[in-house]
This record gives sequence, structure tokens and C-alpha cells, in this order.
Amino acid sequence: MLKITNPSPKKLQEILTKNNIDDACILHYTGSMWGIGAKVSAKDSIKRIENLKKRNKPGMIVLIHDISWFDKQDIPVPDAIYILMQQYYPGNLSIAFKVEDPAFEHIAVNGKVAFRVPTDPLLRYFIELIDEPIVSTSINYSNLPAENDLAKIEKFYESWFDIALIPSKKVYNDNASASTLIEHLSSDETKGAEDIRCLREGSIPFYEVKASFQKPRIMFVCTANICRSPMAEMLFDKMLHDEGINMISDSSGLLEGGHMISLSSMELLMEAGITKAQEHVSKQITPQMIAASWLVLTMEERHRDFLRKANPNMAHKIFTLSEITDDDKDIEDPYGSDIETYRKTYDIIEDRLKILMEKIKKREIKVKDK
Repeated sequence: MLKITNPSPKKLQEILTKNNIDDACILHYTGSMWGIGAKVSAKDSIKRIENLKKRNKPGMIVLIHDISWFDKQDIPVPDAIYILMQQYYPGNLSIAFKVEDPAFEHIAVNGKVAFRVPTDPLLRYFIELIDEPIVSTSINYSNLPAENDLAKIEKFYESWFDIALIPSKKVYNDNASASTLIEHLSSDETKGAEDIRCLREGSIPFYEVKASFQKPRIMFVCTANICRSPMAEMLFDKMLHDEGINMISDSSGLLEGGHMISLSSMELLMEAGITKAQEHVSKQITPQMIAASWLVLTMEERHRDFLRKANPNMAHKIFTLSEITDDDKDIEDPYGSDIETYRKTYDIIEDRLKILMEKIKKREIKVKDK
């Protein structure tokens, strides 16, 4: 077995140049558990994996390095599913949907293929270098618990693998965390609206995924969640309602919550007929709030950078409101200023939100490639 341990990008390129892995069975770490896999095109190797596992049911999860891969391969993704991918990839959500490409027929189940972008950066880079997705499944005999202890894998399952791709020790642990697997149901299948159903609940609660599918959430963030972000939340919520768009807006801050909205922000929102402004109570953003949001839009670059650093696996969906609307200026905090300064801030936010709305309507929102 060729063992590749925590290689530098250059070293990994050199190894792959010198070694043919077209038919290899590959030990890899997804970021949540160890798996066995092979290139999607390696049909004999995939069959070998099924035999090793004594598995008699079809279908494996396909790991890709980034969701931009779908566009490059001309594989259509339903809009609602693409929003879920933007929200949860890279992550521990696998999504099965109809794929017409014949290259996936041998791993499809009823014409559907399950995809995921793994969280481990080494594995994503590996997939990008070999220029082909890999199939992935747990290391175990069918109907038995998955093995996630690397020492035991190397001792008892070494003969299963031709290559072992092993990240730094600080990256992996023995606590396996299976992905949540959902299936997209087209309107033809439901005889109504598109839907999703849970095939396997893993580390991400299905109720959370279902809520995101039904109403994608946009989270606006400022410092204390008493001036700018509540104005953005409530203005955009009104725009969504007026446009009949099935999304939801929310807001939070970096500081501890529990405070009422600033009086000037409340006054401006009340002028616009948004009476719920008087009910606002600030809250502090959490990793769970970020995970449950499609987009996280901050008022300043420092907010964005802080959240990206604190949540690296979700950094791809954290932007400033300005940058996602093609501007480069922070929206300054009006706290402590007069009402006219607040009004200028309000107008800037409103202008940015109108651009954001048009981008959403035209399906022009793209999350940052990892």
C-alpha cells in the first residue's frame, strides 16, 4: 500500500505524477470519518469494494472538490438543491438527485446520484488534482459498524487498499460522524411541488435541512445587532414578502445580545411601515446560526474576516453586504449619531438590498469557491 501522509501540495502532485491510481482503492479521510473509495470511472475497483464489504445494494456517495464542478461538467442541478449545496458544502450533507450523465450509471440508484463536498482540504485537493470525483463509502462489512480508528484500519483492513491518503494527526479523530443523506424529489415525482426526503440522518439534523430547503435564510450581521443588521433584516424581509420570494431574513451581532433596537433605527423602520421593529431584541451570532443560513452578510470587512476565521468550513458563504452587491465600501456604524446620519446609513443599506434582490431573482448569487 502506498502511504501518503500529510503531503505538501507540491509533494502530492509529484506522487500522483509518478503513480498510476486509475484502478486504485483509496483510503481517505472526509473530515468526519475514514472511507474507502476509487475514481468514479474505476468500475472494477468499485466492484471490488462492494465485494470486500460484502455489500449487495447499489449506490455510493460521490465526492467532488467544489460545487463549481457541476457547471464545468454541464450537470444540471435543481435550483433549490443548488442553494442547499451553497449552504452546506463543504460539509456533511450528501444530496442525491437525478443525473443523466452516463458516466454515473453504474453507481446511480433509480437514476439518482448522491454528491458531497468533503470538509478535509487535503482530500478536496487530491480530487481536484486527479481531475475526477471519487466514490466513497464506510470501512466495514455491510450491516456492521463503521471502523474509524486508523490503527485498526491499517491492521485489519490494509489489504483492502492500494493507496492511503492520510492528513495531519491533528485533523482526524476516532469519532465517526456520518453524513446526512437526502434525496431530491422532482415535481413529477411528488405530483406537486419539489421536495426532499431523508434517506439517512447523520450529523446534520434533517429538520434543519428541510427548513433551509423550504425557506433559505439570509443572516445579516453587524457589531451589536441594534442598528444596521436589524434594519437590513426587516427591510429585506419586507422586500421578500413584496416580491413573493420564499426566503427568510434574520440578523445578529458579534456582541452579546439581549438589547432593544436603537431608537433611530426603529423610527426609520416604523416610517416604512415595519411595526415589528419595536419587538426586536438583539442576539449574538453562533456557529449554529451560520450553519443554518444560506448566506451570512456582514456590514463591515472586519465582521466578515472574524467570522470566516472562526468558522473556516463555512467561510465560503460569508460576505459583506457590499461585496456581494459589487461594492467595496463598509457600511459604517451610525450608533450615537443623529437621525440624519442614521437615514444615510438606512439609504445605503436599502440600495444594497435592492441589488441583492435582483441578484437573487436572476440566480446570480455564487458562493466563494474553496
